[in-house]
Amino acid sequence: MRDLREAIRERIDLVELVSDYVRLERAGRNFKGLCPFHTEKTPSFHVSPALNRFHCFGCGASGDAFAFLMRIEGLSFREAMRRLAERAGLELHEETLPQEAPNTLERLRRLMYAANFFYRQCLRRAPHAQHYLAQRGLTPETIQAFELGYAPDGWNHLLRFLQRHNFTLEDAEQAGLLKARDDGSGYYDRFRNRITFPIHDASGRVVAFGARTLSDEEPKYLNSPETPLFEKRTTLYGWHLARGAILRQKATLIVEGYLDLIMLHQHGFTHSVATLGTALTEDHATRLKRLVERVYLMFDSDTAGVRAALRAGEVLAQAGIPALVVRLPEGDDPDSLLRAQGAAALQRALEHAVPLAQFGIEQIVREQAGGRNPLELEPALKAQIVERGLDWAQGLPSELDQLACLERLAPLTPAYLTSPQAALQTLQRELQRRLRSRRRAPAPIVPLPAETPALPEPSGVPKAVLQAEREVLRATLHPESAARVFDQLPEIEWQVPLHAQLATALLALPKPPYHYEDPAELLRYLADEPLQAILSALMMQETPPMSPAWAEGCLQRLHEYALRRKRAQLAAQIDSQNAEKLQEYWRVRVESIERTEGSRWSSG
Repeated sequence: MRDLREAIRERIDLVELVSDYVRLERAGRNFKGLCPFHTEKTPSFHVSPALNRFHCFGCGASGDAFAFLMRIEGLSFREAMRRLAERAGLELHEETLPQEAPNTLERLRRLMYAANFFYRQCLRRAPHAQHYLAQRGLTPETIQAFELGYAPDGWNHLLRFLQRHNFTLEDAEQAGLLKARDDGSGYYDRFRNRITFPIHDASGRVVAFGARTLSDEEPKYLNSPETPLFEKRTTLYGWHLARGAILRQKATLIVEGYLDLIMLHQHGFTHSVATLGTALTEDHATRLKRLVERVYLMFDSDTAGVRAALRAGEVLAQAGIPALVVRLPEGDDPDSLLRAQGAAALQRALEHAVPLAQFGIEQIVREQAGGRNPLELEPALKAQIVERGLDWAQGLPSELDQLACLERLAPLTPAYLTSPQAALQTLQRELQRRLRSRRRAPAPIVPLPAETPALPEPSGVPKAVLQAEREVLRATLHPESAARVFDQLPEIEWQVPLHAQLATALLALPKPPYHYEDPAELLRYLADEPLQAILSALMMQETPPMSPAWAEGCLQRLHEYALRRKRAQLAAQIDSQNAEKLQEYWRVRVESIERTEGSRWSSG
């Protein structure tokens, strides 16, 4: 099994794999990007081509291709091995895979797969459902790509299918496929006489369903409830199909609604995704930020659509993602526009998309002015526009966007007639006053992640000492600094047990660490994953620059800390009747002073 894992790992380009999920940029010998495992604004996630490993200096996530895929997709080791072997072009036989008992999530995934199969088979036997989809303009290829299905009209069609295939009804209810009867007498199908839209996770596995009636009866749409497999706030419809195009274009188009999204893909806009009956969330923005440079928002042109676009734009702005709003003709949504006028019309709308700041301020003006010229409004209405406009501007993180809003508002102020510049300056002062007032409630300060391995830290040990331990270990990887520290490793009183274990492992190597030209070969000598994670992080770390003087200083700090601890222990044991302990205390005290003085003279 270990040989098979090594064979797969050697064939996987980790930079290429991670780039399917994170936008990476070259950083010296490595690549870096925003960590997919925690929220951050400054990239601290590094991938090393030489090591074929990743490490986040912010949250400490670390590992190889298996660890990355298991963590980001929520896969078991068995599933990750199957996926990576397929990617590497290796054929796997089922008996070679590690055996795992199915857990709850695996049972629910199998249920969803079976339900999706059932609905798709039902669509093939339902001419009226096929006719409905054809009327909506969907091609057979699109129906196949999005795995659309049909839930037949009845209370127990899916229930009986699942029973025949030995699934438990309790699991089916937990997966959101069945509902319990109010009188406790059993279960019934959640979706009946509806087109089904399977919702996939990032790996392409079905985790939920949307379902639309074939007529205009209410509710028009039903959705799966949230389950152990499915959370609306983290899921985007069509993500599994769109991710590749999003990476290539470094942009995405966000819409509301299953059919809007499907029609966009059918017409070639394959970088599109849709929200699922909820507003765009911070979780969505965090996922998008790793891949895109800009986001286009294309919602309905009615009042609800405009408000949804503004809410989504604010979430994106707070995440630092430029957002542009696509204006559609009155009464149109993406589906109707594409069916009536085709892809060219939608492309023109995309090309005329406006930045969020401009869209927001123009919407405020339009709502207050109606169809009238805003410059001809009564003073009270102008004042309302300015007031709402200032509220909008103070929520924008970009100073340039704020200035653009103020420039649009300035002509509506009384001072503009005599001095346009004075009017703009007055608005700028008012905006700054509001921003200061909002900042008075202190927010928690989140320190930027340092480029040092994130590890559990023993309480009571100064951070400077912990850093010195890491730096001494890192020094062993550099020939000149290793000469200063290598022989001292056994003498150090390590405060982190893993540091002590790594030092022992380095001393046991056939040759010093810096003699290994292939870093991956050095890692193979370490059997334990935690030690590999620490050493990988030290190999990727490039700051501060390593030098003999820096290594010597870190070593000196560790010796001084050890002497201080020993002195404190002796002081606690001393009493006037214990001459031997008193003598030992003063000996350690003098040694500490001499070491400090020697360090001062050598540094001078």
